[in-house]
Amino acid sequence: MSKNFEKLSSNWNHLLLQMKDDFEISDHVFQAFIKDVLKPVKLEKNTLYIEVPEDGYISFLQNRVLSQLRIAVSHETGISTEDLEIIFKAKNSSLKKIRDENEDFVSLLKASGINDPLNTFENFVQGQSNAIAYATSIAVAEHPGENYNPLFLFGKTGLGKTHLIQAIANYALKKNPNLNILYTTCEKYVQEFVNSIQKNTITDFKNKYRSVDILLIDDIHLLAGKQQSQEDFFNTFNALHENKKQIVLTSDKPVKELGNDIEERLKSRFSWGTTCELYLPDYETRIAILRKKEENRHPEFKVDNEVIKYIAQNVKSNIRELESALNNIILYSKIIKKPVDINLAKERLTDIKNKDEKKLTPDRITNIVCEYFGVNILDVCGPKRNREFVYARDIAIYLCRDMIKDITQEKIGEFFNRDHSTVINSCQKIENRLKNEEELNENIKNIKEKMLL
Repeated sequence: MSKNFEKLSSNWNHLLLQMKDDFEISDHVFQAFIKDVLKPVKLEKNTLYIEVPEDGYISFLQNRVLSQLRIAVSHETGISTEDLEIIFKAKNSSLKKIRDENEDFVSLLKASGINDPLNTFENFVQGQSNAIAYATSIAVAEHPGENYNPLFLFGKTGLGKTHLIQAIANYALKKNPNLNILYTTCEKYVQEFVNSIQKNTITDFKNKYRSVDILLIDDIHLLAGKQQSQEDFFNTFNALHENKKQIVLTSDKPVKELGNDIEERLKSRFSWGTTCELYLPDYETRIAILRKKEENRHPEFKVDNEVIKYIAQNVKSNIRELESALNNIILYSKIIKKPVDINLAKERLTDIKNKDEKKLTPDRITNIVCEYFGVNILDVCGPKRNREFVYARDIAIYLCRDMIKDITQEKIGEFFNRDHSTVINSCQKIENRLKNEEELNENIKNIKEKMLL
């Protein structure tokens, strides 16, 4: 056991309490999801593994606690937030069974950038909303680089694009373990590119991305406005395509709507192969998705049909929200030690039905803004005046005022450690810039979409 991990373990409870105070985490969330729930088990290089009691905790922790925890652990260990990775593992998890049964294959997946071995074609629920994308993805996995190159999957957040793109990697690796497959997000791609320039390792970066058999990149629309990264990706795309290597991309919008901040020559190449849209699932598909999630994530439960139907009727926004609702209900039933019935389901869905405003707090909005721009929340809420911090701060303040019902300027200022005049100035600044700046409009739109996760 490393000294760094020993120190982290001994200070763990204090770290969690300090995090609660620093980020104003509610007593309910702290008691139900953090205190006596998070158990650090291993610090391996820059990856901290944290054990939680059940699978159901993981989705909530990743969406609502991960960024704050990363900052707290970074301060304790000295590992930068950019380098630190935190992985939640359930004590009694179907994922653990997969790792035990096929450790070598899971290692292959992880080396390819895939951390969830359950993202397979078998676990993807097919319906009218995704049938073409599903069939085309299987064809690509069967014969990479041949007929659909690139494959461009698009649709709103939470409709299964990441599941499908990772299922391609999973299937192709099972068929041929010798393939060099790389999955990443556009955000990570850009960050790696920037780091390679700063560290003078650009040759290594190019070799990494141009020597693969299949390259899969999520959220390629985030290349917008990043000219040097676009130039590099243009050359990477050409190198792979010329050598008949498969490229798979996802986006929240079709190619024709990517806007002027992505070069025309790139958009043209995105359309060379096949584009497939994923739509909102219909009622029957939502029921099937919930049953599949129950089977994979909560095999010990058998949720009543009435409850499943109630969730499917009331959560229509996306698949991720469906899973979150199911996890929320099951987890709550465990906490209060009551069976999952229709009354409990109605009680828990009150908070998430219709994508409510209750979920939007200054803390959550600011964390999403910070993750989007890759900055530290302590810098955004602190005294620093660096351009990138001021920009993120102004946007976060504007969104708090714009999206949280009945919040006062004083309350917003209190969160950001500023007076109400600063809040007024930030909001006016953003409102004026929105009239003329396409990139700012695009950033605000993307951030608002992330709030739906």
